[in-house]
Amino acid sequence: MTTEEMGGGLAIETAEAEASAAEDASSRRPGTLRTAIVSFVQDPGQMLAVVLLLALIARAIWLWLPDHSLIFDEAYYVNAARVILGIHPPAGAAYAQAPLGLDPNTEHPILGKLLIAGSMAVLGDNGIGWRLPSLIAGMASLVALYGIVRAAGERAWLGVLATFLFAFENLSLVHGRIATLDILFLAPALVGAWLALRGHWAWAGVAFGISTLAKLTGAFSLAGMILYVGLLAAASWWRSRRIRLADLAPLVPLLAGFVLVTVAGLWLLDLRFSPYHNPVDHVVHMLQYGAKLQTAGAPTGIASDPWQWLVDQVQITYLRVDVNSMVNGQIVSSHPSIDFIGIVNPVLLAGLIPAALFAVWLAWRSGSRLALWVLCWGATNYLVYYPLALVSHRITYLYYMLPVVPALAVGVALLLQRSRLPRAATWVFLAAFAVAFAAYFPFRQLP
Repeated sequence: MTTEEMGGGLAIETAEAEASAAEDASSRRPGTLRTAIVSFVQDPGQMLAVVLLLALIARAIWLWLPDHSLIFDEAYYVNAARVILGIHPPAGAAYAQAPLGLDPNTEHPILGKLLIAGSMAVLGDNGIGWRLPSLIAGMASLVALYGIVRAAGERAWLGVLATFLFAFENLSLVHGRIATLDILFLAPALVGAWLALRGHWAWAGVAFGISTLAKLTGAFSLAGMILYVGLLAAASWWRSRRIRLADLAPLVPLLAGFVLVTVAGLWLLDLRFSPYHNPVDHVVHMLQYGAKLQTAGAPTGIASDPWQWLVDQVQITYLRVDVNSMVNGQIVSSHPSIDFIGIVNPVLLAGLIPAALFAVWLAWRSGSRLALWVLCWGATNYLVYYPLALVSHRITYLYYMLPVVPALAVGVALLLQRSRLPRAATWVFLAAFAVAFAAYFPFRQLP
């Protein structure tokens, strides 16, 4: 190679290096960085990932705290899981005298407690072992809700907004990190709705059966999908003035999957972990137990009527740990360091009635499948408590609203995005919602 060729090659390499350096410098310019950020936040898939990551952090952070303390109804379900595992609960605790190896909490199906017991068998008898199933179920419920929005034919951004509202609603957050049955039955129920809206009716029935094996109220969500199919069939009849059996055909695989899983699952689980060896006897026992939970008049204590839930009346303190300031041996002030409260985010709850009215209008005028799902899901998971409270005087609690929250989140998201509200109104609502989330976050100071 000649000197000239070598010099020419060196010049080319130098020019390429300078061009590369210029490109790197350009990529670090504020304008380019701003463009990258704008591109990121304009991608609904990436923003969904951010929402899910923040939701996971909010549910997982300090999951083990407070040390060795059970939160609210964990006093029943964790101790039931201990008994199933052959561990005696502490003296004086629930089920301390129960025979080991069998589920002592027979007023509910066993699946939810079995999931808690399985987690404890792997991770130990500690806060993480107790609560990990609820954390997983809580995250699964968020993914399922996004899937519901998309399966109903709505835009990705609407799904992101609904998932955000559900993820950072207080009742959803709290039950997504404590060892109770509520999120454990809600997650498979939402998966069932997702599968149904995608046309996988038999698998949807399976999912609703799994939900009911965690808590009998999972059947209310199944009723919501039955109502959904029935109203679609009614709309078809209204248009054509004739009944088409094909419109009701999805109910066959839906109910078949549900009955098969519920009956067979309850029977098999009871054979191993329950004194009941007949699923009918166990269901009768659970229904009779629930029927006995009655008020003698107006609700007292932490109990409340379903119409009170609309304004967050009778909030429930799940667990509160106070820090006292002392002067000369006297308490001069006290404030909570940990405060788990059973309450629906009040800003989201304020949107319930306008969102419901808008969903009615949207379902009627445009035939929105998502608006119809909101109405059916909300009706069967909320309105069912009215006859229970008014006729049978059944004791009810504010946290029974948890299964309604996904429909509420979707309904409010529809209202914000489809009602042509000013964009400023949406941002004000979201800011207020975030403030309420921070105000009710269980940990009020760094542990």
